[in-house]
Amino acid sequence: MRRGKFRHHGKFFNKVWSFLVSSSMAFLLAILAMIVGYYQFYLSRPILEYSSSTDKIVSTSASEGVHLHIDGINYKNIYRSVVSLVNNGEEALSGSDVSPLGHDPIRIPIPPQVKIVYYSINYENTSPEVDAQLLRIKDGIVIKFGYLNPGNSVAVNLYSEQDYDQFKVVGSAVGVNEITQTLNHRQTKRMIIWGVIGTIIFYLLFSLWYFHRHRNLPRI
Repeated sequence: MRRGKFRHHGKFFNKVWSFLVSSSMAFLLAILAMIVGYYQFYLSRPILEYSSSTDKIVSTSASEGVHLHIDGINYKNIYRSVVSLVNNGEEALSGSDVSPLGHDPIRIPIPPQVKIVYYSINYENTSPEVDAQLLRIKDGIVIKFGYLNPGNSVAVNLYSEQDYDQFKVVGSAVGVNEITQTLNHRQTKRMIIWGVIGTIIFYLLFSLWYFHRHRNLPRI
């Protein structure tokens, strides 16, 4: 009886070993290596991301009758949007590596229906070590900086009479082909963890199917 159990366990371990050295296992390991490698590559370069929020700061319904005075004009309804640009990668981005004016500079596009009455650097949400400047162009506001180190951010205040909350940041630079909406490190790591967990679950389910299929094959 014991010899039969030993023989049964021996066959099981032989099947496990056969699967571990099979091309299927190599394929699964290759997928896992690609996931981990992409994660390491993704964080080893500048990753520019942006976020945007809009609030009404003055309203005609205010009982105090408060108005915002800008360039000699009183505004009864005014909205402030805060657009933030952050480097969530592990490599600094030099301002000299950003596409120049006339090409694809880092900028906040302003749609024709939105009139910006005032704009400024939001120093509360801008990293102190970042020397940032803003330049108004025909269809947007260019964000210029010397260096944007990992974790550094630049925030911009946009004041408008329109309740518009779809501001974004676009542009390109060396190592940066796209500026995406904010996905922080915690979310990125969570995606990688779920990817690894998914791969493990797939491996376990595939293993169960593989062993069940070969166990039920008729012996010749």
